[in-house]
Amino acid sequence: MPLLAGIDCGTSFTKAVVLSDDNGQPRVLGKGRTRSGVRVDEAANAALKEALAQAGLERRRIEYIAATGFGRYSVSFRDIQVTEITTAARGAHFAVPQSTAILDIGGQCTRAIGITETGRVKVFKSNDKCAAGSGMFIQRAAKYLEVALEDVGELSLRATHPQPISSVCAVLAESEIINHVSAGITVQDILRGIHESLADRAGALLNRVGMKDQLTLIGGVARQAGIARALEDRLKVRVNVPQDCDFVCALGAALLGLKRLASRSPSQEAVREYAN
Repeated sequence: MPLLAGIDCGTSFTKAVVLSDDNGQPRVLGKGRTRSGVRVDEAANAALKEALAQAGLERRRIEYIAATGFGRYSVSFRDIQVTEITTAARGAHFAVPQSTAILDIGGQCTRAIGITETGRVKVFKSNDKCAAGSGMFIQRAAKYLEVALEDVGELSLRATHPQPISSVCAVLAESEIINHVSAGITVQDILRGIHESLADRAGALLNRVGMKDQLTLIGGVARQAGIARALEDRLKVRVNVPQDCDFVCALGAALLGLKRLASRSPSQEAVREYAN
C-alpha cells in the first residue's frame, strides 16, 4: 500500500496531507497545517510532521512527496512540484466529483477554474492581484473591525442591510470601511458587504471559465459561511464546499503524486487503476 504526501505552500498557511492507496481507493490518513513564512522548507516540514503524527506514521514510510503553492520550488525534499491550478482541479474533482467550475479564494489571489468531468483543467482565470479581490482583504478588514478571523463568516450571515464595498483598490476599499464605521453601520453589515464584493468579482471570473448552475468553493476563505451564502445569492448558483476545503490543493498534489508513482511502478495494479 503506497503512502504519499501532498504539501500546499500557501501565502498564509502551509498544509500537508498524507494519502494511502487502499485497493485502488485513495484515502486521507492525516492532515497538518502551520503558518507560512519566509522559511518555506521549515513550514513544509512542520505541516508534514503534524500530518504524519495524525496518521500515526513515521516519515520514512512516505514513498513520494508532491509540492504545490507559491513556495513549492523551495521545498527541498519534494519529489515533484505541481502548479496550484492543477492540484486545485484534481483535489476538487476528488472531493466533489460533479465539479465543473472551481473557485479558489486564497490569501493573495482568487482563481476560477473550469475542469473536465475527469478533473483536468480546461481554462482558468485569476484576479488582478489586488488585495481587494482576495482573502488578504478580509484579514485586514477583520483586524480593523477588531473581529477574530474565525468569526467573520458567522457574523456576515447575521447581516440585515449589507453595505456594498465598491472600490476595486484595497486601499480605497479600506477607506470605505472606515466611512461605514463612522456612519454607524454594523460590523455584520460591513462584513457581508465585503463578502458580496468578493462574490461579484469572482462571478466575473467564473463566467469566463464557463460556470453553469453550481461551483465548488475551496481555499481558506471557503471556511467562512458568509462567502458561500453571498456567492449563492449574488450569482444564483449552488455552492459546494468540501469538508476540508483548505486542504484541497494539498490533496490534489498527493493524488497527482500517486499518478506519478504509478508510472514509476507499473506493477502496482491498484495504483495504476486509479491513475488511468
